[in-house]
Amino acid sequence: MHFFLKAFSLLLRIAPKAIIKITYKIIYSLLFHVLKMRRKVVLENLKIAFPSKPDIWYYETMKACYKFFTNEFLDFLSYPRFFNNQNIKIENIEVIKEAFKQKKGVIFVGAHFGAFDKLFFKLNELKFDLTGVAYKQNSGSADIFFKDIRENFLKKQFYKGGDAKLLSKCLKENNGLILLSDQDAKKKGVVVKFFNNESSTHSGAAILSKRKKCPMVYFEIIKVDNYYNVKFKKISKSLGIIDIVQAYTKEIEKSIKKAPEQYFWFHKRWKTFKKYQW
Repeated sequence: MHFFLKAFSLLLRIAPKAIIKITYKIIYSLLFHVLKMRRKVVLENLKIAFPSKPDIWYYETMKACYKFFTNEFLDFLSYPRFFNNQNIKIENIEVIKEAFKQKKGVIFVGAHFGAFDKLFFKLNELKFDLTGVAYKQNSGSADIFFKDIRENFLKKQFYKGGDAKLLSKCLKENNGLILLSDQDAKKKGVVVKFFNNESSTHSGAAILSKRKKCPMVYFEIIKVDNYYNVKFKKISKSLGIIDIVQAYTKEIEKSIKKAPEQYFWFHKRWKTFKKYQW
């Protein structure tokens, strides 16, 4: 698997753009029309989040979602070809500049939404030190490959559920700690509302921010026409843990409503409280 990914990545980096477009269309068609990979899960999630939409809206949003993530995944595999010279506009960079001035580290909380890896690449270009926290991939080869790419723009990488002392050390070094906090947390999560449905949600970002007294910033990156638009918003750490989790979950929801096709609907977000049909 690792050899295949490396070889495919190399081909994507050197192939003419016309070949890249054909490859994109083939992979998208394979995933959406032929294999129909997790289409039923995506549809069920969309109906939970947006219960009153017409059937055509669900179908077109699903198609757009598969197209978006096929494109972003191929861009990721072809790193750095489609990361360099990306048109990324940051509306309020001063929010994170002020946060880093406190010298306590910064917790970046967000979701599997938009081109988040391209945002991290951009912030690294701007000389912000970032540490990523992610789930370990089921495939060891794929896990190594993805980590190898991300180490180009992340100073450190850790697995979720790892040693909390290492995360604390990164904050002491005034790193930005990235926590994508939008997936189902099972029994370990706190219960908050997400699209008016109870959801088990990861609270690690809130707990760490309270414990270390460090600023927390929500990040949003949305593709708009031929550029990516980025916004940051400070999340108050003066609230209680559940209220903080609800606050950043609400921000995630607001972002998704702007561009629902750019959210990773493939995960069973509400599985702690809802029995999925598929």
